[in-house]
Amino acid sequence: MKSWLAIFFCVVFICATASFAIDQPDPYAGKSTTVKTVPIKPAPQKTLPRETRMRATGKVIEISSEAIKIERNVKGTAETMDFSLVKPLDKIKVGDEVGVSYITKDDKNIAKRISKVTKKKVTPPNGAKTAVNIPPGTPGK
Repeated sequence: MKSWLAIFFCVVFICATASFAIDQPDPYAGKSTTVKTVPIKPAPQKTLPRETRMRATGKVIEISSEAIKIERNVKGTAETMDFSLVKPLDKIKVGDEVGVSYITKDDKNIAKRISKVTKKKVTPPNGAKTAVNIPPGTPGK
């Protein structure tokens, strides 16, 4: 009997909420639905592809106001590379270790930036002991 009573109240509740939903006016009935037309913009122009910079490090063999030639070691073999210069270099001499940042255009290597390479010496911090190799089997102190 209790289950029949619960079902009856559920049916009455559903019917009452449906009748309230039907009585409300449609909020969109008075408004007309117009579609805005947006003009199509032309496709943006393609930008030029970015230049890919490459880097090479080696020793200067020849240098002039228009070109530089370096020799670098690649996997144990010596390779020479020629670069055309955008502006003449004053501080670089033959025999210097240099790093060249360059691009390739029309099968020519064009140097964008050239800098001297300095090797840093590693020094142990103050108070650090240097390692001493003791052969095995030698009695230690």
